[in-house]
Amino acid sequence: MGETFQVKLTIKSAKFNDNGRPNEFYCEFAVDNTSPRKTELSKKTRSPVWNASFSVLLSVTSKITFKVYRKNQQRNETTHFVGVFDIKPLVDEHQGTLQKVPVKVKLKQGSVTGELDLEVDGILLRSSNQLTSASGDPATTNSPSRGNSAAVAASEQALPPGWEARTAPDGRRYYVNHRTKTTHWTIPSVDEYINQTSTPTGANAGASPVPPTTTAPPTPSAAATPAAAAATTAPAVSDSDAPLPNGFEKRTDPLGRPYYVDHLTRSTTWERPEPLPPGFERKVDPRGRLYYVDHNTRTTTWQKPTGDTVRNYEAWRANDNRTFQSQMNNMDNRYAQQYNMSQTTDGAGALPEGWEQRTDANGRVYYVDHRTRTTTWDDPRKSVTNQAPLPPGWEMRLSPEGFPYFVDHNTRKTTFIDPRTGKSTVDKSIIVSYERNFKFKSNQFRYLCQQHSLPNQVKISVSRTNVFEDSYQQIMKIAPQDLRRRLFVQFKGEDGLDYGGVAREWFFMLSREMLNPMYCLFEYAKNNSYHLQINPASFVNPDHLAYFRFIGRVIAMALFHSKYIDSGFTLPFYKRLLNRPLTLNDLESVDEEFYRSIKSIQETNLDEVDDLYLCFSDCYEILGKVQTVDLKPGGSDIPVTEENKEEYIRLVVHAKFTRGIEEQTKAFLEGFNEIVPSQWLQYFDEKEIEVMLCGIQEINVDDWEANTTYRNYNKSSKQIVWFWQYVREIDHEQRIRLLQFVTGE
Repeated sequence: MGETFQVKLTIKSAKFNDNGRPNEFYCEFAVDNTSPRKTELSKKTRSPVWNASFSVLLSVTSKITFKVYRKNQQRNETTHFVGVFDIKPLVDEHQGTLQKVPVKVKLKQGSVTGELDLEVDGILLRSSNQLTSASGDPATTNSPSRGNSAAVAASEQALPPGWEARTAPDGRRYYVNHRTKTTHWTIPSVDEYINQTSTPTGANAGASPVPPTTTAPPTPSAAATPAAAAATTAPAVSDSDAPLPNGFEKRTDPLGRPYYVDHLTRSTTWERPEPLPPGFERKVDPRGRLYYVDHNTRTTTWQKPTGDTVRNYEAWRANDNRTFQSQMNNMDNRYAQQYNMSQTTDGAGALPEGWEQRTDANGRVYYVDHRTRTTTWDDPRKSVTNQAPLPPGWEMRLSPEGFPYFVDHNTRKTTFIDPRTGKSTVDKSIIVSYERNFKFKSNQFRYLCQQHSLPNQVKISVSRTNVFEDSYQQIMKIAPQDLRRRLFVQFKGEDGLDYGGVAREWFFMLSREMLNPMYCLFEYAKNNSYHLQINPASFVNPDHLAYFRFIGRVIAMALFHSKYIDSGFTLPFYKRLLNRPLTLNDLESVDEEFYRSIKSIQETNLDEVDDLYLCFSDCYEILGKVQTVDLKPGGSDIPVTEENKEEYIRLVVHAKFTRGIEEQTKAFLEGFNEIVPSQWLQYFDEKEIEVMLCGIQEINVDDWEANTTYRNYNKSSKQIVWFWQYVREIDHEQRIRLLQFVTGE
């Protein structure tokens, strides 16, 4: 068969002269007597198209046999068309250089004929002498593998020190000078070596490897193709001796070019792999995915670590640790506000600060003093003795709503005015009414949680340095109903009993980690807000859906066990949690500029203005890639008019809140409903869910006032002065409600 050369063979398509029904086709071919190879199946067509490329080894005398199989599904039979392609005439015609040459092969099966379209790309002969020899004419050749191999072998035995003889894929010999890091086609002599070593080293001593120059100029067709240039260029010699990362191996191809084999992923690359930072290791999971182990922190990551990323992470972690204590104190203040809001339903009025009323398993009422961490059967309200006695003939009673009022038996009159102080006891009746309403719904939810809680406890043991992954591994292994048991959280290396404080700290630390935008699961809704929403680009983490299900469980556990999380979500996110429809007004809290744009469309009569060039399609960007999607089938061809603009606005709002996060939201709700069914929250609104999940924080009114902007007013306007006086007089819950109202968050 002679010397073989690597050629790219592309099987493009086939045509037949019969007009039969659409069938299934595939093409099979074999070079000389080698094993056959075939294309993929082309289905339901009369003229199959494959565009399949193969790398084959051919000689100038090779013949390729093609068989195109046609499968008739109705008759359950298969016929094949046969054609033979002889490469020699094509090599003679193109002087051995085949640059994407189109070829047509005749096919035949009985009376039916066809034509197979091919494309051949490669170099089979390098010089006119070789071409003449292949054609059968006597000729001499410059190739060391033909005729003069004995002389070449004798010359190579006398190579100067530092030289090496190698063979290119086309059979030609070239020589590597390891001293000057250059390559040559001619055999070096000892005299040349002596002359080189006796002269001072010049610019070539440190020059980078250069391709060798041929003794005769190449043919124009060969020099014009990049493939030919690459094939006729001898390789450079690498001088890098630095150790490779684990799992990599350096090899050299037949052209002498160094490449690197990654045994972990079973892949190769031309670029030398960069070493990992100290303490990192590459590994592959059972599904073949590459990940990195940080032995310094005992964590894993999908992202390849570099020196810059490690330094940035360490700087962020150091700053995060500095703010941890202040954020933890803020969390404690939220629990304190929860205890201060404690109301009772026995009509006896509010408890003193820091007290809470509870009921044991037998229905008996007892009281918890969170300041001293003690319990008592005695009502702390009845132990208050520092009040002045009522005037003679007066009596204090409680209304059905729990408001104290006074009876004057002397005049047989009742009043809400305390005769001792002269102040009304119902000057905040609206506030108390609202608090009792929210308290009632909260108590009903607590009752449902208590009724569905299970006996005993569930133990969760985590490390402070790896609280996210440890919690994920343990919670996802526990059955959902077992997470309704009393939590017993323990930090590794810290023995102790959990009476609620450790679980509270665990929820704080875990929520702080899992809602961190650096993990790409969530993102801030806008630049000036720390409210979170699902990140559409979370798919960069292959396991992001499993993490969202885990986060759904944790959020539900926080509600079920009356614990708070560190960060809150956007109000539209809570509406999705409650399965409430989203409206145009919800856009304002997420993207105010986009809201104003859509609002202007809603308020404008589109029949009275020029064409706005709007259609039922929308563009959005993920990871720098802009994508256009139709809001309805064929939406890009449907213009927005006055008649259909309400439908357009409704679809745009829905797309704004759902595109790219449908699967993430579904996974989150699945995990959430495993612990707390959505029916339990049907009487709450989105703002009340935020209060239950995040608590009521202490609001700095001075900071609020200093960062407020005014329109048509200024700080000295009497209306503004009255407003801030009112804000300072109301309690914390009212301030939270007011802040939610004015900011929309």
